[in-house]
Amino acid sequence: MRANGVRAMCCVIVSALMLFRPPPGLSADPDASEVRRLKEEIERLKSENEANRKKMEDFEKKLEQLETKSEEKQKELVAEISKGPSPEALRRVLGSYWGDGRFVITGYGFGQYDWDQNANTNTFTAQFNPVFLFRLNDWILFESELEVKLPSEGETETNLEFANADVFLNKYMELVAGKFLLPFGDFIERLHPPWINKFVTNPLPLREGDDGGLLPFTDIGAQFLRGGIPLTGRGTSFEYTAWIGNGPSYESDDVGANFTSNNIDDNRNKAFGARFAFYPLPLDAGLGRLGFGASTFDGKWDSGGDLWFRSWGIHGLYQLDQAELRGEYIDTQRDLPSDSEISHDNRQGWYVQGAYSLSEVRVPYLDRVGLVARYSRQDQRAVTSDEFLPHPRQVSVGFDYWLTPSVAFKFEYDRDIPESAPNNNEIHTQLAVGF
Repeated sequence: MRANGVRAMCCVIVSALMLFRPPPGLSADPDASEVRRLKEEIERLKSENEANRKKMEDFEKKLEQLETKSEEKQKELVAEISKGPSPEALRRVLGSYWGDGRFVITGYGFGQYDWDQNANTNTFTAQFNPVFLFRLNDWILFESELEVKLPSEGETETNLEFANADVFLNKYMELVAGKFLLPFGDFIERLHPPWINKFVTNPLPLREGDDGGLLPFTDIGAQFLRGGIPLTGRGTSFEYTAWIGNGPSYESDDVGANFTSNNIDDNRNKAFGARFAFYPLPLDAGLGRLGFGASTFDGKWDSGGDLWFRSWGIHGLYQLDQAELRGEYIDTQRDLPSDSEISHDNRQGWYVQGAYSLSEVRVPYLDRVGLVARYSRQDQRAVTSDEFLPHPRQVSVGFDYWLTPSVAFKFEYDRDIPESAPNNNEIHTQLAVGF
């Protein structure tokens, strides 16, 4: 009886357990599906990695083929170059033919205001002068300058200021041929550009063109000797220039006539000129910069080739620290035709100019100022030996304000002597730019 009861109890327990068994579709491990998903992902990545490995092998084969072809091309190029001149020889040949710097555009320009009491002038003007430099090689240079200006009447006017070739024969001598600035004195060739000239205007005897100066600014010909010889001490030198050209030409036979261009020599005679300058002080002596020289220019000016023009001059300069003093004297004599009232048209002129820079004054803006003063004069014999044309003596004062080393604003006041001179009081301002 007791045994039957035990069996019955066991059956009840087993039946209860069977009632609480999970359904066949449910897993006993809840992470099993995640494991299967990760295995599938791993298998996919293995497959992709295998495909990428095959692609990399293909790329490596193609790269090896390209490197092989490049090496072959390089060998062919080296073999081809070895047949001709070496790269160094080619560089030397090109350098000797074309030079290092082949073409440069430089120059200057300015805007200007002029006021003249007696002449009733109150006007603005402007001018632009590009300078072209072409260096063919180490010993040949070509240079030219164009003047683009606004005349008082008409459209814009363009002139050829100079155009010449410089052939450097050695380090002490060169040959210059073409249209060149007249190498007479110091001002014409070296100081007349507006961004170099400390004044707005030129000194009376060195006015250009129709303004009535004593010398032409240019000539056409050749400077067959030009150069400098260094002497003892750094900065001491002797400079020389000798030239031949078409010579001077005048607009008429009248006394006081202005020069005209002499692009073609119409009298089959040539003019000759020379300039010599000496700089005796060495730079390291602390005594400043001293220079002085002499010039001459002579030639026949009339179409018949019978009448002479003769000129000579001296010039000098002294620079010490911020102070500068310079000047020139010019004497000219022109033979006149036999039917003139006098036989010679004799003119003289000179100027002296001083300048002082305030660059050592440690005051903002004031250290950019330079003070300038000039006295110039021109005399000219007229109809009789006792009569002179009223070319004035002129006192000029002003200042320069340097915005940069090549950009300057200039102010100038001119007072002519005597008061009856054609231009009694003048004011000139200019913004000059060198580039």
